[in-house]
Amino acid sequence: MAVALAALLFAAGLDPVEARAGQFAAGRKNCGVAVGVWKDGKARVVGRGTVFLPGGERTPDGATVFEIGSVTKPLTGVLLAEAVRRGEVKLDDPAADHLPPDLAPPTADPKVPVTLEHLATHFSGLPVQPPLIGLTAKNLLNPYADYDRTRLAATLKGVVPSKKPGEAYGYSNLGAGLLGHALVRAAKADSFDALLRERVCRPVGLRDTGEALTGGQRARFARGHAADGKPTPHWDFATLEACGGVRSTGDDLLRFAAACLGEPKTDLLPAIRQATAPRRDVAGRSRVGLFWMTTAPDGGPVRVWHNGSTMGHRCVLILVPDRRAAVVVLSSVATPEVDKLGVELADHVGR
Repeated sequence: MAVALAALLFAAGLDPVEARAGQFAAGRKNCGVAVGVWKDGKARVVGRGTVFLPGGERTPDGATVFEIGSVTKPLTGVLLAEAVRRGEVKLDDPAADHLPPDLAPPTADPKVPVTLEHLATHFSGLPVQPPLIGLTAKNLLNPYADYDRTRLAATLKGVVPSKKPGEAYGYSNLGAGLLGHALVRAAKADSFDALLRERVCRPVGLRDTGEALTGGQRARFARGHAADGKPTPHWDFATLEACGGVRSTGDDLLRFAAACLGEPKTDLLPAIRQATAPRRDVAGRSRVGLFWMTTAPDGGPVRVWHNGSTMGHRCVLILVPDRRAAVVVLSSVATPEVDKLGVELADHVGR
């Protein structure tokens, strides 16, 4: 259906990417969307709708900063693969070997420890969120802001996993956040943000990707909105930032996507290939790598992807390796329709 729609837009003399980005933004209150497409070595970012910045309203572009939520996780997966390449860790290392004792992940079977690979593939047995985080947060619209290391340690004492490590897939922000702590400790880094900038952003040339923002980046930081268009506060992370605390732009994520396809080849490419390689079956036609998802749809090329959402932003990044193509969508309205738009455009550019 996506290809058919693209054909109709072409027949009407309309560019499918521009037309669909415009339709998406026009149909939603307070919505600004940046759509990035990379194909055959050419990149472009289309902005439509309106974003609300500290200095006023404007149409978004490739430099507009958005929260990317769980699209942070693929970056964390690349960090893990790079740590393996450097000899700092091994995938089958017990996570507890790289964490302080109070942050060791609990296991349903003392004979089967949670490994770094379990954390990165969501086979750890840990819950999706820290239990009761939404009920105990000072601000329910910004639940991770006051969830600090002390609360994390207290949470882990009370978590009783229902599944053994490796037994079943179970998406876990808690597990991803713990992996971030393990990687920072193994690298002897100052913070997750510093490690990400040094080992991923710098080699690829990402200038606006990270957790902490400069003054200039804050001036380009779009206000977020819930699916109904109501303004929401930005999300802040006190300790689990590796699961969803990164901010980025269309330009940066498209540059990262191109690097994942080897355009250009960087020193990070071996780690990217290890991180994106499927490791375990999840459901249907999907498999998971080091956080990266791989889906093989009927009649279409393989897609390697991840999506992410905060209270006020939504993002999806999709690679179509067999077609040397990629799509990135960032929205200032947190609606799951962002994912559908990304898949539609990925089908179009991946024909």
